[in-house]
Amino acid sequence: MNEQIAVFYQTVAKQCSNAYGLRTICELICRNLIQNFSVNHLQLIIKYNSKWQLLLELNTKGIQYHFPPVIIPTTNEYYYKNIHYYANKTEASIDILPNYRYVLIPLKHRSIIIGHLTVAVPLTSKLQPKHLSILASLLTAEIKAGLIKQTTKNHSLSRINAEKELVSSKKQQQSLLNHLQSMHDISFQLWRSDSMKDMLFIAIDEGKKQLKIDRMAIFLFDEQKQMHGTFGTDIHGNTVDEFYFKAAIPNQWYAAKTLKDKEYIAIQEDTPLYHDLQQIGFGWSAYIALWDEDTPIGWIACDNLITGQPLCNYHHQLLKQYGFIVSQHILRLQAADNLIKLNYDLEQRVQSRTKALNKANAQLQKLSRIDALTNIANRRVFDETVTTEWRRANRLTLPLSLLILDIDNFKTYNDKLGHAAGDQCLKTIASVLSKVERRAGTLFARYGGEEFVLLLPGQDQQAAIHNAKRLIDAMHQLALPFPCLVSNKDHQPIVTVSIGVSTIIPSQTTTYCDFFKHVDTALYQAKADGKDCFRVLLPD
Repeated sequence: MNEQIAVFYQTVAKQCSNAYGLRTICELICRNLIQNFSVNHLQLIIKYNSKWQLLLELNTKGIQYHFPPVIIPTTNEYYYKNIHYYANKTEASIDILPNYRYVLIPLKHRSIIIGHLTVAVPLTSKLQPKHLSILASLLTAEIKAGLIKQTTKNHSLSRINAEKELVSSKKQQQSLLNHLQSMHDISFQLWRSDSMKDMLFIAIDEGKKQLKIDRMAIFLFDEQKQMHGTFGTDIHGNTVDEFYFKAAIPNQWYAAKTLKDKEYIAIQEDTPLYHDLQQIGFGWSAYIALWDEDTPIGWIACDNLITGQPLCNYHHQLLKQYGFIVSQHILRLQAADNLIKLNYDLEQRVQSRTKALNKANAQLQKLSRIDALTNIANRRVFDETVTTEWRRANRLTLPLSLLILDIDNFKTYNDKLGHAAGDQCLKTIASVLSKVERRAGTLFARYGGEEFVLLLPGQDQQAAIHNAKRLIDAMHQLALPFPCLVSNKDHQPIVTVSIGVSTIIPSQTTTYCDFFKHVDTALYQAKADGKDCFRVLLPD
């Protein structure tokens, strides 16, 4: 629990350090309480104008922030919402109700209670009032600072406000000039992008940085009036891939404003903000329509979820201009993609017969190297590969291991069940055993009849034995029934294999033929020792 608390406060401290305003801080805290402690309900009431009033509430409808605070009825759906109940609470406590634990914490400033925080968590939660003491101190400080700021603002002289507005106007003018320069820099980067995906990423990632926007996302439309995600921003401000997103163009206020009314931008203040179609806060939301003349091709969505920073006066025109720049680059790259596709289609038509011939030749080559029944490498591939690997092992003084596998009693299986069943048996075994060892360089092939080989270049005797065990285990797990064998009361008979194993480091005094005979001798030894096993024979 202590580690969970530490992570919670580290996250809150990091996020709140860049937060703008009491509302944003409260919403950040709520989201982290939900994420870290599964908080279901939360209330924050403060003493405002000598009355207990509701500042913040988290319930099934989401996060609701009220400033000025609102008076709520004395009778309410939830027990913990009774304002009068707080009046007698001077110390932190926990109330246990049928479905939740309610942690109540008074907010004290210089020993005077200025508010109360109530958090509802599941009955299984171990959250205690002491765990939220730091959070209570943070909220107390922010609430007090917010109230003082509001009082100061209400009593400020018009002259001071005018001076501030003048300074702010000058700053905004300078900021606008800086942003115009940034727009030029971004446009240059977009021109250098040679792919749609790179361009869209730069448009979002650099757009947020240069235009000082918390979150941005680009959605593109298709001919079926579906909108597709490209790159967007998560709730922490990171640029993320959202190409997975697809939905019908919604019938919302911004759709009517931008698409039906042929507007370039729609901005709404103090509106719910969403992520993955879930409401996660309040702030301003802007949608910049992207156009190809009179045809809408997408949107750029923006909001201030993370810092709560308000829009500046110049943002309206700046975002419209940015939308125009991005739409031009989208059209440019779409035209380039169409041209590339046209050239590609022309080239494909010219080369179609050549490719068809090459494909046919490749298929013939493949068929000549694949066993027609089991669809694995055939004897020809094995002979070529073992010759090459023998020479390489001789040249580099490397070990070379070989396993020969033979299906036990296969003639009996064929005679009793028929050749069709025998063929299916070979297919099944080949499919399973070919997947046992898949490392680069290894080769599992059909040698002939009911015999298979596993070539292990560079693998020593221990590795070869390990693979033999895996092959035996694979056959046991496959448990292919062998109905014509005599069964016992404990086990039904299954198809098994016997394996011969040997490892050699080739030299000038050794030959592959002698080595193969050693492996074959080991196979016959396994057969003689009762089958369903492997035997290892070292070269002389």
